[in-house]
This record gives sequence, C-alpha cells and structure tokens, in this order.
Amino acid sequence: MQEKLTEEQRTQKQRELVEAMGRLTNQGGGTSLAGRILGLLSFLDKEEFTFEEIVDELKISKSSISTTINHLMETDKIEYVTYPGDRKRYFRIKINTRKQFLLAMKRHIEKLEKLNRTALELKLDKNSRTAKNIGEILKGFAFWKNQIESYEKEFLADEI
Repeated sequence: MQEKLTEEQRTQKQRELVEAMGRLTNQGGGTSLAGRILGLLSFLDKEEFTFEEIVDELKISKSSISTTINHLMETDKIEYVTYPGDRKRYFRIKINTRKQFLLAMKRHIEKLEKLNRTALELKLDKNSRTAKNIGEILKGFAFWKNQIESYEKEFLADEI
C-alpha cells in the first residue's frame, strides 16, 4: 500500500509528471514546451491557467510560450475561456471524446501512409533497403487503421 503523500509531495509529483510529459513529447517529435504546457493543463489540480500563470509555472520566455500556445490552439489541443468582468484568457486542455481522439489518430496515420506510399512509388529501386522498410511501415499503418476501426465498431458505437 502506498503511503499517504502530503499536499506538497503530491504537487511535486504532479510537477514531475509535467516535466516527464515534456520529455515524452520531445521524444515523439514535438517540442518539450508543448508537452510541458499540455502536462501543466492536464496533470495539476488547477485546470485553467492564465498566460502569466503558465509563464510563472514553466519559467520560460513569454514569446516561446505565446508561440507554443498558439500552435496548441491551432492543433485543437487546448482552448481558452473568458469570464464576465475579467479580461484575462484562461487556458485549459481541450477535452475530446474517445471517438474524436481515434479519428485524429486515424487521420494522422492516413497522412503518414499517403506520404510513405508516394515515397515508395518514387523509389527507383523497389528492392532497396529503404524501399523495403517503407513497405513494412505501410503494413504497420494498415494494421493500426484496422485496429482503430475494430475498436470503433466494438466499443464506440454508443458514443456521440
């Protein structure tokens, strides 16, 4: 059984998760700052942060945070809300349904699949090491698209 954490210890562990999200996002090809902002808005108990609070929490320049926030909003990962009488914007994670999440994954796979298929078609030597690798990648994309479609049919039929 896990020992009871103090409020300070729990908050520290949440902040460690924010940093881990930054590293993981960076390893996946995104920016660590994008991951840290997503982690901040997801993992801490506070669910809405002003721009200034994000700057204070992450200790990053305003311009870097502004650029990253704009990108995260454009890619539909975060949103902001406002409240009457308060001129500030409060950023929060955008909640998507499982169906929306899977649709986004499927679209991403389809884009990668199209890119790789075109690259393979343009390869002069279809038996080259890289051409064979692309062929294997395409098989993987087909597998994952099929898995997503099976999951949708079995588990998401009742979701909006």
